[in-house]
Formats: sequence, C-alpha cells, structure tokens
Amino acid sequence: MAEVRCRISDEDIVEGYLRPKVNGAATANPRYIVDNMEEDVYKREPWLLPQPTDPILNPNEWLYLGKRDWKYLWAEGVDCEGSWIPVEGRYRIMSEDSGELIGGAMRFRYCFRNKNDKEAPMVLSNWFMREYRLCDKFGNPVKTRHVLCKITCYPHL
Repeated sequence: MAEVRCRISDEDIVEGYLRPKVNGAATANPRYIVDNMEEDVYKREPWLLPQPTDPILNPNEWLYLGKRDWKYLWAEGVDCEGSWIPVEGRYRIMSEDSGELIGGAMRFRYCFRNKNDKEAPMVLSNWFMREYRLCDKFGNPVKTRHVLCKITCYPHL
C-alpha cells in the first residue's frame, strides 16, 4: 500500500499543534484540526468523527486533538465492536533544525465486528491512524493524556 504523504510535516504536528496544547498555550488551532479534548477519540468509529475539509490536507485525511487512556495498548471502541490495533512500532520524530528528539508516533488500523456479536472475529477496515505524542530527550513518552491523531481512510484498499 502506497501511503499518501500529508502536506503537514510530523515536526509541524508535534511542535506547532500538540506541544502548545499540552503546555496550555492559548493558541488557536487551525480550522482543519478538530479539537476533541473532551471526548476520547478512540471511543468512536472513525467514520462517525467530524470530517472538516481543507486544501492543506489530503482527501480522506483528518487531524484530531484528543485524549487517550494509556493503560491499554489497544484503543478499544464502544461496546467492544471496534478497536484501533497497532500495526507498526513506534518511530521517533526529530527536529530538522536541532536534531533533537521532539516526539513519537505510532500507527494503528481500525478493526471491527458486527454489532452485538462479541464472538465474531474482528475485520480489518481501510481506516488508519497515526498517533502523535510528545517525548522527552530519551524517547520516553511525556506523561500526558493529550495526543494528536491523523486519521486516514484509504477508499481502495
């Protein structure tokens, strides 16, 4: 699968949007980032999330500021009908200017089952998420519930 590159760099996502939010800076987010801080973005099916359009984003791509409960590796959705499961390990995000480690990301894929059938096997969907978070200089995640997620739907998977 060839991944369509986002027009916003990983560094911009971490330094321009996520870090100010975690640090409590009173900055306005661009209209193409859905600030969903009061809701756990992982608890809703991705196709039910708001999907604003903007020329800076690729088609079928959305950015969400949200929160996450870190005690679970899998981010399980409502009524165990769907989950974001990890599909790739973590990778580091480095500052182009300083070479310092500034954040990390992990990739997930949404899997689901038929409603009310908890015994049915999970089915892979065409929805992917890249979860961005802050890291300290040693690569350890910063202790915060804030994450920025880039969710992409690949219509021809």
